[in-house]
Amino acid sequence: MRTILRKISTGAMVSVAVGAMTLGALAGTASAKPDGQCGQTFNPETDGASAHWTLDCRGGQITVKGWYRDDEADGDCVGVKAHFADGSTKRSETCAGWRTKKNFSWTAPGALADVYLYEYDG
Repeated sequence: MRTILRKISTGAMVSVAVGAMTLGALAGTASAKPDGQCGQTFNPETDGASAHWTLDCRGGQITVKGWYRDDEADGDCVGVKAHFADGSTKRSETCAGWRTKKNFSWTAPGALADVYLYEYDG
């Protein structure tokens, strides 16, 4: 079991998870299914984090490429997680602290990706 998940954001959607849960249950905390499609760009924010990513499709594959940043000196960790149509999941997390910005780029088969920005207690 991971630490308590506090905030999650997909695009403009934000919901707060209450209580302890595993990150595997992350998708169930959003109020609607956040399928990202080819050509879309997202700029999600939580209370203490921000991100930017684009979805690009070529040759039957989707690439999620972007960055995420810890925007608040609150001791929380920040991460981005993507679920792809082929069932794979990619994740990047940092607990390096305020103003830390991390880049990521993931490619998987298909044309859809559910991508989440989240914070959690480190």
